[in-house]
Amino acid sequence: MKSSLPETHAVAKGDMIDGLRKGLEVITAFDDATPKLTQSELAQRLDLSRAAARRYVMTLTALGYMASDGKSFWLTPKVMRLGHSYLASARLPRTVLPALQRITESIGESTNLAVLEDRDAVYISRVSAPKLLSTLIEPGTRLPAHTSAAGRLLLSHLTDDELDRWLTRTTLHAYTGHTITDKGQLRCEIEKTRAQGYCMVEGQFELGLRGIAVPLVNGAGHTVGALSVSMSVAAMSPRDSLHRCLPPLQAAAEELRAKL
Repeated sequence: MKSSLPETHAVAKGDMIDGLRKGLEVITAFDDATPKLTQSELAQRLDLSRAAARRYVMTLTALGYMASDGKSFWLTPKVMRLGHSYLASARLPRTVLPALQRITESIGESTNLAVLEDRDAVYISRVSAPKLLSTLIEPGTRLPAHTSAAGRLLLSHLTDDELDRWLTRTTLHAYTGHTITDKGQLRCEIEKTRAQGYCMVEGQFELGLRGIAVPLVNGAGHTVGALSVSMSVAAMSPRDSLHRCLPPLQAAAEELRAKL
């Protein structure tokens, strides 16, 4: 089994542009819980001096990536160019999208492509079925890996050492009454996923939501992502959902292997 963690490369300190690194950290400091931050809050969150925080927000505001009311700062839609550049240039989501479209047309459920990034499953491609789901998943959505079928599937493709490190550094927060937060129990579920080759979860991130995922493996044997279906638990029983969704997911993954 080959790791699904992205490859990283050591870079000499002299080759790093620290200002660029910090600038990206400033952008990613904003989230659903903190859509607006003051200079002081940003400085505290990123361990910056207030003077440094001011220079970063002033620069990003001048470039159009932030706006301000004189006290607080927030991101502008221009930041979306950064994500669009990835979607426009990356081969993986472009290659997988037609397969997702075919699956959605055949089973009538929404399909996704996700990758593992730190503690989250990041959805980089999505085809929505004409149904209403309370959870809005779209390209760029991040779900805690322990709560999603795609996330657990990708965790199951880590080596034992990588999984140990992931579990050690990750706090498992509860999002519903069913969310697994015990690391020993989660490891058992991940090992079960590893053995059966697919993952199904229900109500881990949001009540009433079921996910089914399979690995997407390239021709070299590396796990590069997870194909998944998102559906309401009311749509059908777990057994029927596996019977309906698992074969087309597995067939698509096998077909894509030669293209990746």
